[in-house]
Order: sequence, then structure tokens, then C-alpha cells
Amino acid sequence: MGNGCALARGAALAALVAMTAAPSAQAAPPAAPAEGAPRDLAVVGLLVDLEKMVEVQQSLGWTIDRYELDEIMSPALMSVCSATPETRVAALAALDRRILELGGPVEEAFRRRGGDLDEVADLLFATRVRALLDEAMRRAGHGRDTRDARATYETSTECPFWLRPSPAFRGRETDAYRTTLNLEGGGLGALEAAQGRVLLGAGGSARLLLGRGLDERWTFLAGGEFGGTAQFEQTETKTRFPISFTAALPMVLRYHARTWHYEGELASLAYFTQDDLRVSPGLRLGALVGVSALRVRGIMPWAGLGIAVEHVLETHRRPAQWNLKTGARVGFDWGF
Repeated sequence: MGNGCALARGAALAALVAMTAAPSAQAAPPAAPAEGAPRDLAVVGLLVDLEKMVEVQQSLGWTIDRYELDEIMSPALMSVCSATPETRVAALAALDRRILELGGPVEEAFRRRGGDLDEVADLLFATRVRALLDEAMRRAGHGRDTRDARATYETSTECPFWLRPSPAFRGRETDAYRTTLNLEGGGLGALEAAQGRVLLGAGGSARLLLGRGLDERWTFLAGGEFGGTAQFEQTETKTRFPISFTAALPMVLRYHARTWHYEGELASLAYFTQDDLRVSPGLRLGALVGVSALRVRGIMPWAGLGIAVEHVLETHRRPAQWNLKTGARVGFDWGF
């Protein structure tokens, strides 16, 4: 029940933070394997999952370790139970190295640096991730001293019976190496400029994108979008609210940094209005900053703020036009 509340609060927080906060400067790559060792994708996926869980919980206000870890233990176990014993041990060792590199243990570093938590923020974060992994391993029935990997599943106490460890595990809280379906929508404000005249408008759009996780950091998405805006047009004799429509085929490259993600977008578009249904082609460049919560039944909710510039090409139907659009967007990433 506590975990459900945490997930719900996390999703609500995602929308609030995206509207009011700047992206975290502390997002860093997951702890790396030992120098010279090959990159273990299962270890990286497990660490990415746990780091996102800790960051979500920290954003809600981290107080007492024991209770904060309990809040996110359920999703942590879903990831840890999906990883093999060897992956869990390797991830724990990577975190131990990371903590030493940052000057840990954190209690000693805190005293050395004058009792300033900001000075040990990265070290404290890594320590919390390690504590989450260590506790999840204990509950999964796999301690650091376990030598027989075959005994792990038999002695597991809190892993679901249907969830088997797999060396192909790549994480649950990312898009890494999987195909996703993304439903997005939101409201926007717009400025449309043509022939020296600028109109202010507002409207909304919705899009459906198919995504492919290139790795734990990068996702490529493409699909279709449709939206409309109503402009405020004042003349000497009357006030009108003409509606313009845009159909687009966006291509998006998304970079993930734990709970935050950053997007660049290029789209071809078709522009028409309620007064003239003939289509004019155009192009769009856009960017977005978003923040996400943990997955719930395979769906990752997120919210963000975006901005885009559109250029409608001149045709014999209508003159060239520039549009500036900005607004909030929410989305649902389904790892089907």
C-alpha cells in the first residue's frame, strides 16, 4: 500500500516539477564496471533502475533511510529479482567502487567537509542506491557471500514465484533495447506570423509515437500528430477566432537522465485552416524537457514543457508563415 502511494505521489510530482523546476545537475551515468572490464548491460540496467527509484523518492523528501527504502522496495525487488545473482553482486561491487571514488564512506566525508550535505550530495546518492540494492538482495535471498547461484532461487523469500532471473535483463524503468508505444498530448500557446501580421492563439495537440530504446540513455521515436489552435483576430467590425490545423510526422531523439529526459524533434507538417482546407507543407524544430515517474503495470507517466518553431512554406494557396508554439505536455510510455 505504501509503495502504491509512493508511485501515485511520484506521478503527481512529475507534473508539478516539470512546470516549476530546472533539470537536476546531478544526474550522472550509472556506476561503471571495473576499469578494463567489458560493459555488462544487465548490470547497467539494474543500476539505472535503482538510481531512478532513489531519485524519485528523494524528490518527495528523503528522511529516515529505513522507511524511505521500504517505500520503493517493491519496484526494487521487481528489478533485483529479474537479474541474476551474478548481476546483483557485480552491481553492488560497482557501487562500492563508486562510493570509494567519491570519498566515502559518506559519514566520514560529511565530517571532513564541514557538515555540509551539498558537499556530499553525489556520495550520499550513491550510498542510498547501494543501501537499496543491498536490502533488496537480502530480501531476495541472495547475500554477498552466497557462492552457489543455483541456491538463490530456492532460498528466495520475497521474489514472485513467476519472476525468474535472466542474464538478458536490461532494466524495467528504461526504454533500453525495447520497443515502446507512446501516447502524448497537451495544451499550447501559439504565435502565427504571416505578411507582417501576428496572431495570438491557443489550442492543443495529441500524438502517437512508436519508440525504440537504443540503450539505457537514448530512445528514438517516430509517429503521427494532429493539433489545432484558435487565433484571436480583431478587425474594425468584428472579432473572430479562426482555427488552424497541423498534421505532423515527428521524429524525436530522447535522452534519459534518471527521472529527467530531454528531447530534440524534427517534423514534416501539413498546415490548413477552417477557412481554407487546402494544405501547405512545412517543417518544425522542437525541444522538450520532461520528468517521469516509475512504471505502473508497464506504463511510465511523464510530464514536460516544450517549445517548437514551425515554418509553413509559401505556395500559390497562401504566403509563407512562421509559428512559435510552447506549452505543457503529458505522456505515457508503454513498454508493451
